[in-house]
Amino acid sequence: MSRLRLIFVLSLIILAGVFITIIYLIPSGQDYTESSKAQIIEGEDGWILQYDIINNEDKDINYTIYVTVDDAVYKDSIVVKQGKKYTYIHHIYPQHLKEGKVTFTLYEEGKTEPIEEVTYHIDHN
Repeated sequence: MSRLRLIFVLSLIILAGVFITIIYLIPSGQDYTESSKAQIIEGEDGWILQYDIINNEDKDINYTIYVTVDDAVYKDSIVVKQGKKYTYIHHIYPQHLKEGKVTFTLYEEGKTEPIEEVTYHIDHN
């Protein structure tokens, strides 16, 4: 009876070891930079494009942001400190709109593909 109990206890210890290895030692492959969806907020004098970036990595990260309002391109560069959140805001005024097409594109330094790219069509008539 005690031999079966010993095998059972050893099996539990091995199972716990495998579980800990899976959880902590095998990389998850997830990107630690979180971002939220861009949103357009209508105000009294126009619109506000808002976008949150959350850096969960253990280093500061540089980003380049492009906002295209019809044919006009606006470029901003920011650094999000490790463990911090940055809220990007861009004002869109009715007098700057022709077609109402607004595109937001976010690049992380060192990457060629954008992290986020979204296009909105604002009805400004």
